[in-house]
Amino acid sequence: MNIPSIQIQQGYSRIGLETTRGHYSIEQPRPELNMKQEPGRLELSTEKSSLEIDSRRAWSALGMARFAEVRDRIAQSALRISYQNIGDIASNGDRMMQIQKKERAFGEIARDNIFKEYPIEICGEPGYDNVDITYTPSQLTTNYTPGSVSFDVKTFKPVVDYYPGKVNPYLIQKNYIFMTSSGRNLDAVV
Repeated sequence: MNIPSIQIQQGYSRIGLETTRGHYSIEQPRPELNMKQEPGRLELSTEKSSLEIDSRRAWSALGMARFAEVRDRIAQSALRISYQNIGDIASNGDRMMQIQKKERAFGEIARDNIFKEYPIEICGEPGYDNVDITYTPSQLTTNYTPGSVSFDVKTFKPVVDYYPGKVNPYLIQKNYIFMTSSGRNLDAVV
């Protein structure tokens, strides 16, 4: 007996996925370093040293003094001689007043005055240390200003780029339902 039958055949859909991975791109720019250096400074200043040699007393002892010094020396000697003469005149006057002494005061005084010398010193006093030497050493002044180094650093943030992945779905097999019947009459009642 031939019984009609219905056959149902079903197929599921199949989906395929094509994926591309996401990835990062990271770049780190180099930092910039600007360095500025001020050099140290050393300033030296010096005063000239001086050597003073005063040989006036040596020249004076040799009789070759300056005119002003000779003039002053003659004036002082003349003053001393005049005081001495005044003293001599006074003492001679006292001698001449003493007539009770039987001496020849007038003749002796006259003889002494004829041969009397009045030396005037034009030369200075001789000595082994008549040259004065004065030495003033130079003074050295230093001023040091230390140098410095300054840094100017510029840092940069990293540059991060993210490229997301992709998912591309595609259909490998479409879903389906097939129905088939076998037999002749399907409208027959059994």
